[in-house]
Amino acid sequence: MTVKDKENQLSALWQDVFDEDREVTNLFFENVYGICENPIIENNGEILSSAFLIPCEIGKYKGFYIYCALTHKEHRGKGLMANVLSYADEIRQKSGFDFLLLVPAEKSLFNYYGKFGFVPFGYAYTAKIPEKYNEIRAKYSKARKFSETEVIFPDSVIDFWAEATKHYGGKIIETNGGICLLGEKLLDAKNGVKNNGIAMIKTDINMLKSASCYVGVTLE
Repeated sequence: MTVKDKENQLSALWQDVFDEDREVTNLFFENVYGICENPIIENNGEILSSAFLIPCEIGKYKGFYIYCALTHKEHRGKGLMANVLSYADEIRQKSGFDFLLLVPAEKSLFNYYGKFGFVPFGYAYTAKIPEKYNEIRAKYSKARKFSETEVIFPDSVIDFWAEATKHYGGKIIETNGGICLLGEKLLDAKNGVKNNGIAMIKTDINMLKSASCYVGVTLE
């Protein structure tokens, strides 16, 4: 499998599983894929399951953020993602990194990831969107400067997320001194927003197991 064939398959699988636009997956492969580790499960040259491991830091600790974990719709329920997560942990250990971090897409997945040693990591965050919010026009990497525990991603990753947010009608805004990436629906919210996208972490470091992390905002 050539590098280009691998990227094309991953992009197509991503678009199918998450109903993503080609423009967004192109942005990812152009700007972020090169710094990722990418465990895959394939059969006869066909990629069946995969995830992207984005390097990040929490304080003095280094780890991988597991992004876009996906399995072909026709091959689910066969334990493929379990193998991807196992490979991800092997990569973490070989890299000498301290943790794996992810955000379950659905509540039911907390139990699933818990089977592999992941524990909840985060806190509920609420904020009122001011009538006249301040749109950030400076470099998008400012969006990583959250309060509480910071998860620091490479600038190319933040730039990608910002461009993807803008692509879907969202904006980068500042509210109460905090900088957030918000989608169009959130900007129209009247009752503020609430972060219920709690992350999960796999680590042997007790401090990280009990730390707080701002991981995103969704409607209440």
